[in-house]
Amino acid sequence: MYVSMNRLTVPADYQSHLERAFGNGGERMKEVPGFLEFLFLAPTEGDEYIVFTKWTDEESFTNWTQSEAFKRAHTGTNQNSPVKSDLRNYAVKAQS
Repeated sequence: MYVSMNRLTVPADYQSHLERAFGNGGERMKEVPGFLEFLFLAPTEGDEYIVFTKWTDEESFTNWTQSEAFKRAHTGTNQNSPVKSDLRNYAVKAQS
């Protein structure tokens, strides 16, 4: 199993825009091969959001990031966006 977590630092005046953009991300991902789970975590305080995706394996995640569907999902991304991103990936070694 493989997990990707994108930590997004989002200014207060941009948070509603980000929430609309990611609001139904899980629905869009359901048909992606190897995709297992999507969580969009909003802060109870502060400015850090987490986009969490779980995959059957690293290859499935890599295939998604190189796919046309990924490119379409990220088309029109604002190059001047105030959002700061810190993407980290993990191999799952144990689970309950």
